[in-house]
Amino acid sequence: MKIVRRISLALAAIVALVVAGALFYRAWWQHRIANALRITSPNGVDEAKFINIDGTDQWITVRGENRANPIILFLHGGPSEANSPFASLYRPFEKDYVFVQWDQPGAGRTYIKAGQHQSKLTLESMADDGIAVAKYLHGELPGQKIILIGQDWGGLLGLRMIRQRPDLFTAFVGTGQIVSLFAQQEEQYEYTRSRAAASHNEKVLTSLSQIGPPPYRNLEAYRRFAEYFEPVKPQEDLASEGRLTDLLGVTPSLTIVDVYYWIKALRSGEELLNPTMMSEDLLKTAGVFSLPVFFIQGADDIITPTSLVSEYVSTIQAPVKNLKIVPGAAHFVMWTRPSEFLESLREDMRSATAEH
Repeated sequence: MKIVRRISLALAAIVALVVAGALFYRAWWQHRIANALRITSPNGVDEAKFINIDGTDQWITVRGENRANPIILFLHGGPSEANSPFASLYRPFEKDYVFVQWDQPGAGRTYIKAGQHQSKLTLESMADDGIAVAKYLHGELPGQKIILIGQDWGGLLGLRMIRQRPDLFTAFVGTGQIVSLFAQQEEQYEYTRSRAAASHNEKVLTSLSQIGPPPYRNLEAYRRFAEYFEPVKPQEDLASEGRLTDLLGVTPSLTIVDVYYWIKALRSGEELLNPTMMSEDLLKTAGVFSLPVFFIQGADDIITPTSLVSEYVSTIQAPVKNLKIVPGAAHFVMWTRPSEFLESLREDMRSATAEH
């Protein structure tokens, strides 16, 4: 009995040491990231807070080396994949812009704060909330131009916002832009099938045949297909997703409990907003805009295929429009190619200014 007890105590001690080591490692990384994110310029801005929008507390972060710079209001994708915990990914943008992140309803700290009182998630209500955020920024940083950047789901949301209130924004920029969920499923299916055929993977080819081609009209059906699509995505995307996972574990802005709820929000938002995304097909709606509209896409983006974005851009009307395709980049071009993205953004803003 004494031996059993001693072994149990030894195992408990080992577990305690492992946990303590993991917590120390996490604290070390949090400290390191926080130091790298520190803004020390005299006219800099670094704010993280809840603002009240239509009776709900919604989280925003406002960061930049000079508060007099133009504002970027960033709309995260996912849906419900709040990017505010990943501030280090957007550090390059903070030199020339005031970079604002908004944890949308059902995402991030907004989701965590709401607890059991979650807002109903619709494209219309979220566009109204996004417009309220833009109005708030105009009040806090008067006279500054606001560039609206939407990634993935955020692109759908941003296009709705500029239709409703074009007067609040200088321009819209879509990246990793969703155009048509069903059309992108078709491209993803063919991409996965061709990869399997090229590698003579009969097991995957058989599974794809059993699943059948798109459209997949619910998440369960799409997830069955995604088991085979996810592993063969461009390596740049797989590395980016791994980087997000690593950052989520050590971000200074979330406790370990917060991380759990951040992940819960991600799954919940996907389930609630997927029907909305399925109902949106930009190729079937009139694309007429009263302000400049730009898109910056990775050439190898298969999550939101660049070929569909190119087709969509050819159909829209705007004072200025442009599609910049970054060679070798994939879905997360803002993170993986920030210099090229920023250069394209500057060129687009010069075009927008010339038009104005």
